[in-house]
Amino acid sequence: MHKKQAAPATADRTAVIEIVDPATEKIVGDVVNHGPQECDRAVEASAAAQRQWAALPGETRSQLLWKWGELVEAHHQEIARLDVRCTGKNLPDAVMESHRGARHARYWAGRADKLFGQQLADVPGRLSYSVLEPLGVYVVILPWNAPAHSFMARVTPALACGNSVVVKPSELSPLSAVRLAELAEEAGMPAGVLKVVTGDGATGAALCAHPGVAGVSFTGSVPTGRAIAHAAADTFKKLTLEMGGKSPIVVFDDADLDSAARAAVLGILVNAGQICAASSRLIVHAGIAGQFVEEVRDRMTRVVVGDPTAEGTMVGPLVSRGQYEKVLGMLAEAQADGARALTGGGAHDPGGPGFYVRPTLLDGVRPDMRIASEEVFGPVLTVQTFTTEAEATELANSGELGLSSYVWTRDMGRMIRMTQAVDAGVVHGNTPLVMDSGLPFGGFKDSGLGGAYGEDAVAGCTRTKRVTLRVADTPLPSPWPGI
Repeated sequence: MHKKQAAPATADRTAVIEIVDPATEKIVGDVVNHGPQECDRAVEASAAAQRQWAALPGETRSQLLWKWGELVEAHHQEIARLDVRCTGKNLPDAVMESHRGARHARYWAGRADKLFGQQLADVPGRLSYSVLEPLGVYVVILPWNAPAHSFMARVTPALACGNSVVVKPSELSPLSAVRLAELAEEAGMPAGVLKVVTGDGATGAALCAHPGVAGVSFTGSVPTGRAIAHAAADTFKKLTLEMGGKSPIVVFDDADLDSAARAAVLGILVNAGQICAASSRLIVHAGIAGQFVEEVRDRMTRVVVGDPTAEGTMVGPLVSRGQYEKVLGMLAEAQADGARALTGGGAHDPGGPGFYVRPTLLDGVRPDMRIASEEVFGPVLTVQTFTTEAEATELANSGELGLSSYVWTRDMGRMIRMTQAVDAGVVHGNTPLVMDSGLPFGGFKDSGLGGAYGEDAVAGCTRTKRVTLRVADTPLPSPWPGI
C-alpha cells in the first residue's frame, strides 16, 4: 500500500494524518487532524495574544522577527530536509527556499516599525490623518508545493503588521510548519501569537469560516479559493488569494535563444513543474519553432530525474499518488486527442517506488485541448506557434488564469507592448521567475485576489482608520441660521 488510512477518531484517540514520502512511498510521520473545537480554541487563544502583540512597540516586534529569521537561517538545512521528506522536491531547491524564508523574516522585521499612515489635505482648522491598524486574527492556508518558503512569506508580513496568525499547512507537507512555529517560540514570540493547526480541508474550512477570524491568506487551487471566498463573505473577511497559473513563455524570433531555451526548461521543471508560476505554455514564433523546440527537447532529455536527496538529481517525484495519477491522466488524454510527446509523455521508472513523471514536451497542442488551458502542476510543457505579435498576445491571454508570464525578445518596443497587452499580474521580460519580499506578486482573472508581497501584503494585513480633528479655536460654524 502507498498510504495507510488514518485511524478513525474514537473517544480516547484523535484522528491522525500520516505523511508519505513521495520518493519512497513510506510513512515518515503524522500529525493530528484537528476538528472544529480545536479550531475554535486556536482562534480564541490567538485573539487574546493578538491584543498583547499589537500593543508592543514596532521596534520590539521587529527584534523578535529578526531573531526568528536568524534561527530559521541557522536551521534552514533541517527545515529543507523536512520539506523534501513531504514533497519530494530536489534538496538544493528546498535549501534555497528555506534560506529565502529567513530573508522574508528579516525584510518584514525591517518594516514592523515603519507602518505609516498619511496626513490628508483638509480645510484650515481641521487636521485629518490615517493610521494602519492590524486586522486581528489572520489565517494562513498553505500550499503543499513550497511549504517552508510559503510559511515565511505569508506569515511574516501579517506578524509585522501586528496581527496574530493561525497557520493551516497542507496535510501533505506539514512538518516544516510545525518546526518553524517552534523556532518562533524559541525566538521569544509571545505564546499564541503564531499557532499551527494541522488537519485536512475540513480544518481549513472551519478556520476560514470562523467569525473570530478577520483575514485569510490562501495559496492553492481555484475551486478551493472560490470556496474560501464564499465562506469568508458572511463576516466580510479580508482576503488574499493566490491561485492557479497557466503561465505562457512567449519567444520571438529575435530573442536570445540560448537563454530562452534554458529558461523554458528551468521554468517548467523546477520542483517537477509544481509551481503556480511555472512557464507551462511555450508560445514560439513559427519561423524559429523547429530549431527552438528541438533545442528545448534536447535539454529536457539531459535532465536527471530521481532521488531528491541524491547528488546530481535535478527533478524529484510529484507530491502524492493523487497528483501523479492526475498528471498521467492529463498526458494520456492529450496524446489520445492528437498531441505528440517529443520527449517524456508518461511515468518515469526509477527502478523502485516513487511518484515520478518524465519531463514532457508536447507538440501538436490545440487551444481546445484541456491540457492547453488547465493547470497540470507537473513537468509538462506544451508548444504552440504564432506568426504575428497580435497572435502571440491572443494565445498568451487565452484561458481563465493570469498569474505570471514570460516574454523573450530583444526589441524593447515590442517588449513594452507585450507587457501592456499580456493579461497577467506579473510579466517577466528576458528572465525566468523572479520573487522577492518587496516585489508585488499576484494574479489577474481566476488566478487571484490581492497580493502577498511588498506593499500589497501590508494592504492585505491591515485596515485603514481615518481620523479628523477640529483644532480651530473659534465657534463652530453652522449652515442653519439660529442653530
